[in-house]
Amino acid sequence: MKIVYLNTQSRVPQQTKDNGTLYDLINEHEGALRRFIRVRTRASAQEVDDILQEMYAKLFSMEGMVEKTEQRQDTFRSFLFTVVTNLIIDRERRAKVRARDAHESFSESLYTNFENEPEKQAGIAEKLSEVEQVLDTINPYHRSAFVLCRVEGKPYREISDILGVSVSTVEKYIAAALTAIRNKVCD
Repeated sequence: MKIVYLNTQSRVPQQTKDNGTLYDLINEHEGALRRFIRVRTRASAQEVDDILQEMYAKLFSMEGMVEKTEQRQDTFRSFLFTVVTNLIIDRERRAKVRARDAHESFSESLYTNFENEPEKQAGIAEKLSEVEQVLDTINPYHRSAFVLCRVEGKPYREISDILGVSVSTVEKYIAAALTAIRNKVCD
């Protein structure tokens, strides 16, 4: 008969110890990271804290991070600065997307093809004007997704990359915009 001994120690204490070790390693460089973020972004104290929090979340979610850092402590500082730099770039990219005015006015040429039918032309111009008014009042994310898809003809995947959200979220944004347009214009 063979006796097998099971390891009865829980993995949670080891993980907590590992997280503590990782926290201590990061904490050594936190002052330098704060200065780097403040100089690089001219961010407020809260924004610096947010970026550091994102860094902590990213590092603690990586599996085996403690072992990697213990093996390569000489490059850990540069790794931290690389992570923070990438987070800053991501934030700036998202801010540009949010700031960009994705709404484009509808061109007169889109509805001037009905020169011989003034009633149709007036009706279409009126509907397009109503759609523009609705687009001005809806959530900016919904408007951006709608305009990128329906006016510029971009695929959902590309829109998700531009807005920094998932494809599913893009679908929901466009559906919400269409619902708002349908409710206001088709009444």
